Amino acid sequence: MDFKLSLLFAILGCYFCAVTHVSGDCYFSFPKNDSNRPVLYKKIGSRKTLIHTDGLSRYDINDGEVITIDCETRILSPIEGEGLRSFDLNCTDSRMPVFGYPVSNIKVWCDSVKWNLYESSEHFDWCPPPMSSYLLARPLDNVYEYLAGVCYNFEQQQIQSLYNAAGYQFSKYKHPSRLENYSPLVEIKDIPKKFIPRRIDASQFSSEETREFMQFAKYENHAVIQDPQLYKDYFDRFGGLLEMDWWPSLRLGNWYFYEKALRQHIEDDKAIYDILAGVSGAVTVPSQNKIHPKNYTMIDMFYGYNQRVPLYVWHYLKSPRENGKDLVVIGVNSAFIDFYNDENDLIFCTDICHQIDWLKMVRSTFRYKTMGLIFCCDVNEVRRSSHLEGFPLASE
Repeated sequence: MDFKLSLLFAILGCYFCAVTHVSGDCYFSFPKNDSNRPVLYKKIGSRKTLIHTDGLSRYDINDGEVITIDCETRILSPIEGEGLRSFDLNCTDSRMPVFGYPVSNIKVWCDSVKWNLYESSEHFDWCPPPMSSYLLARPLDNVYEYLAGVCYNFEQQQIQSLYNAAGYQFSKYKHPSRLENYSPLVEIKDIPKKFIPRRIDASQFSSEETREFMQFAKYENHAVIQDPQLYKDYFDRFGGLLEMDWWPSLRLGNWYFYEKALRQHIEDDKAIYDILAGVSGAVTVPSQNKIHPKNYTMIDMFYGYNQRVPLYVWHYLKSPRENGKDLVVIGVNSAFIDFYNDENDLIFCTDICHQIDWLKMVRSTFRYKTMGLIFCCDVNEVRRSSHLEGFPLASE
């Protein structure tokens, strides 16, 4: 609808505004799509303070109040403000002058943040050849802003690791700190067509015994990012680039509880982290001994073009704060844990999950095999063990 016509309706509707709002108030309406919502600031003298509007569909502006509307990208609507990143609303006698027109209410749409995929100018420290290093970035004011670094294994056609930042709501810490030394080289377009999501199926295995075990395990392809809000806001448009083979009992069981506890900790404790999320190792399947049928040996499992299911999925949580505690959380992505002679064949460090306060409500199930084993490690112990490819960050 033409902006001037919208303004005319707003002016003609002032009587109804007076009936439905406290005298002297104006109001601002938010778009339904979160990616198009602007941020609001209240002006207090020469300073501005953030207005928390999460979950609100509108915000009432008091008479005499000055509100700054700010888009992280640029304004799309109203068209008179197209291209701007911010402007002020000043409510006086139930009216706000907006680009020369007095209105009692307004809705502003911001352009969605669009992240692009680029080859990195250099290999990441934690992603040596033959792995490939990519940057999720966007041009902003003649420089690049970085969302994440992706280490991709073309031989396995699967992500090796993802390096991103995690911060609490309204935190300004949104971008990982170790990507400044890298720059975009070539943009990769049509990402979903170039990184096609693969689907693992029991029929892909040549051994009948392996097919039967894999039919039971029912591995699925999902993103290595399992925080639903983080995935929805930033990572859901990158096709198979970010996907790995997940054992559903781990993904929907203990890993889900861990990710939920991590998000709660970040919000409650105002924590910030750089997270290196990775996959390592390879799942093996049991094979029955023909001479001694009660005995099983664990054998390698391949499908497709020499592809393997990762044995471990892990998070290296690195706090950029001086008093922050670094931690490695590791999930065992195997449906066949019961066939190992000893759990310690899989758990290669001293488990310190019980020392982490924010895990206390969920860690009681971390050793339940049917929900996926999870254990926590000291960073230096993981570094010494050399069990996880792509770990540690080499320049530390």
